[in-house]
Amino acid sequence: MRFITKLLPLILLSLFASPVFKANAQTYLPVGPQTNVSVNTIIQGGWEPCYSDTYDVHMDVDTVLANCTGDRLMLTCLETGSNVIALLAQGERSDVIFDTGNTQDLHIANGVGWYFNDSGLDSWGFVRAGDSVSKNNCDTDASGANDERLCWHLNDDGGYRCGATIDLNFSTAFQRIVLQPAVERSSIPTLSEWGLIAMAGFMGIAGLLVMRRRKLTA
Repeated sequence: MRFITKLLPLILLSLFASPVFKANAQTYLPVGPQTNVSVNTIIQGGWEPCYSDTYDVHMDVDTVLANCTGDRLMLTCLETGSNVIALLAQGERSDVIFDTGNTQDLHIANGVGWYFNDSGLDSWGFVRAGDSVSKNNCDTDASGANDERLCWHLNDDGGYRCGATIDLNFSTAFQRIVLQPAVERSSIPTLSEWGLIAMAGFMGIAGLLVMRRRKLTA
């Protein structure tokens, strides 16, 4: 009886344990914009998609950020159905969504010139650090590393550019994907019907032993 009494708390703890979630250690953390990167490289490097659409869709940034809650974000674009990302850049969440206002300003971080504004220019994107932009509303500049320019409209237009490919408003030929650090889900069990049955069985055994002990001492 003492053995069952000591074991029961451990049994109950294992039955009622909740899944444990923890961020995976990321191994793919590039500096600056990157071109032509395999999807496998990104996924195996510790990232998971949290938002995806095509360039014909109005991007609601509140929806994107509600789905993408990670402490780092990666903005990517690629041809629809491809397994190679045409262009990407990643950084701390606070840098990627740093509000640069209704200006031509950039926020420089991790080798990237970030910009974000949803109350004026209504655009979100990046260039290589050191390059200039011409936001109207999206970046129409073609100087410097032209293939490392990404811009998404945050108004009703959809679009706009993936590297040197521009005028993607209303296009289904290209995808926009936002990624965040992947989360590992442990194998610790949750309470289930089998757990309830097992718990009831142990409780029943404990009850029978108590009744037997009382009869012996009566």
